[in-house]
Amino acid sequence: MTYTELSRFFSSAANLPAPLQQTRNRMFQGGDFRQAAVLLAVVQHEAQWQILLTRRADSLRHHTGQIALAGGRRDAQDPNLTATALRETAEETGIEAAHWQTFPQLPAYFTPSGYAVAPVPALSAESPLTRPNADEVAEIFYLPLDFALHTANYQSRAFTHNGLTLNTPTLPYRHYDIWGLTAMILHDMAERYRLFQAAV
Repeated sequence: MTYTELSRFFSSAANLPAPLQQTRNRMFQGGDFRQAAVLLAVVQHEAQWQILLTRRADSLRHHTGQIALAGGRRDAQDPNLTATALRETAEETGIEAAHWQTFPQLPAYFTPSGYAVAPVPALSAESPLTRPNADEVAEIFYLPLDFALHTANYQSRAFTHNGLTLNTPTLPYRHYDIWGLTAMILHDMAERYRLFQAAV
């Protein structure tokens, strides 16, 4: 897949439906959500497109050790959610905003902790040097984009909230257990890509 082809997909991804996301978000209706954003960051790493992921530090109060996309809560000085995702990515990974071409943010995902998390697709034609922030990130690693776009690689796990249960995707990769919001975002990206391919 070329840079141009990926750019075309990410430029239109926000307009493509993700039914499972809509079903999951309905489980949270009525909440008062704080804004947050993550960077759905794709880089050219080891001669292929790969997604940059982090393993959260064991010292954090919440979601310790989980696999995540870089990102976090919107601060008052952030002009928009893209700025939030870029700032948080720089703080967590050391990769500055200038390395990324960003695209329209995807619809937000609601979380049990009270956030509306918007994924912001981003591309880099190189593999920028990383400097993990040890206070937040235990490890940075890469997931091949082709692997994430292949829906047969996903499994499912029950997610329960407010007495409602929904089977949501997980993505086993090597020794990593990718689940929760990160797996949802990746799975929905794969579904959106399937629709994008069908339309071209």
